[in-house]
Amino acid sequence: MNFHLVVLKPFGNFKRGDLITDAATVQKILSGGNAGSVVRVMAKGN
Repeated sequence: MNFHLVVLKPFGNFKRGDLITDAATVQKILSGGNAGSVVRVMAKGN
């Protein structure tokens, strides 16, 4: 995976500014109702 997620709008246990790097969590968020609460950012070193 070349990217991570940064939270823009808080949801669940995540607050604004959190960096989400776990691949399974990233996929779950992007395929769910909170996809609009995050933005993709390039992973370091890629």
